[in-house]
Amino acid sequence: MQNLKAQEIYEKHLFHNQIMHNFLAGISHAESVLELPFKHNSMNWILGHIIANRSHVLESLGAEHNWQEEIRKLYHQDTPPITSESPSLNFEKLIEYLDESVVLLKSVLENMSEEKLDENYANYRGEKTRYEHVSSFHWHESFHLGQLEILKAFIESER
Repeated sequence: MQNLKAQEIYEKHLFHNQIMHNFLAGISHAESVLELPFKHNSMNWILGHIIANRSHVLESLGAEHNWQEEIRKLYHQDTPPITSESPSLNFEKLIEYLDESVVLLKSVLENMSEEKLDENYANYRGEKTRYEHVSSFHWHESFHLGQLEILKAFIESER
C-alpha cells in the first residue's frame, strides 16, 4: 500500500473480519434470526448492519460495489429488526458480502494517496475527511463485534 493510513484501514478491517468469522462459524440462517428474550437485534441484523456501514466506507473511498442498496434497505440505521418472520438476506450471503468488502477495500486502498484520504467528504454523517469517516465507521463496527459474541453464546445455548 502507498501509505500507512491506507495500510492501517485495511489491516483493521481484515482483523475485524477474522474476529467475526469466529463468532459466525457454524451459525445457520435460521439461528441467525433467533430473537433474544428481550428487545434486541438478531445476529442477522447486526451482521447486515456492519455490512451496511462497510458499504458507506467503500463509498467514501470511491470503491464500486453492487450490494449497497440491497443491504441498506434492510440493515441501515433505524430499519426494523430482522426476525424469523421478516424479510432478510440469507446469512451465508451476508458473510460473502462481509468478505467481499475486505477485498474491495484492499483494492481501492492499494494505490490511494494519503492526500486522497485527507480530502473532505460529505455523507449522512456530515463532512469530514475520508480517513475520519472510515475511522468513525470502524469504531462503530467495533461496538457491534461485542454484540455478535453475545449472540453466538445465546444461539449455542439454544441448541
